[in-house]
Amino acid sequence: MRVTPPSSVPADAHPQSPLGRLDRDVSRWFAVALPRPRWLKTPFAALSLTANYGILWYAIAVTPWILGAPRPLARAIYVAVPVTLVEATGFLIKLKVARARPPLADPRQTTQIPLPFSKSFPSSHASMSVVGTLAVTAMYPWALPVLAALTVILCFSRVYLGVHYLGDVLGGVAYGLVFGAAWVLLVTAPA
Repeated sequence: MRVTPPSSVPADAHPQSPLGRLDRDVSRWFAVALPRPRWLKTPFAALSLTANYGILWYAIAVTPWILGAPRPLARAIYVAVPVTLVEATGFLIKLKVARARPPLADPRQTTQIPLPFSKSFPSSHASMSVVGTLAVTAMYPWALPVLAALTVILCFSRVYLGVHYLGDVLGGVAYGLVFGAAWVLLVTAPA
């Protein structure tokens, strides 16, 4: 697939700062220039869509219940509450920042999955993934490598599928780190 040179992108789609242009250009490369074999695109799309509204993290939160862990409701709530809060507060940030999603800012950039209705910055998928990973690993430290890998793949998929800029994802990761660290430091994980 051909990448449109920056000079042929509409002027109104250009962010004003050099960093904004770099963010747009790198994100466009991920979303347009990288190959899209079905064996890669399909699982990325499925993972990304299952993480909408925190569904993936709510499913992970109830896993201890399914496996018969002690205090399963407390463990599920310990993960579900911060995931819900970071999504809700992230939505308020999105309303304030009001950054358009890549295909809306540049209609020639296609998306590989249905475009969310919310604004782009910060990525809720990224912030919920980081918060979910921190909350789960506060109870199950052995899960960190698996959940960290899941978070990286999910964050990459958002740019690869064309629904976020890389800066949105990095902003979501940063927001998730601050929110998640505060959660695990201030709220004791169920024993």
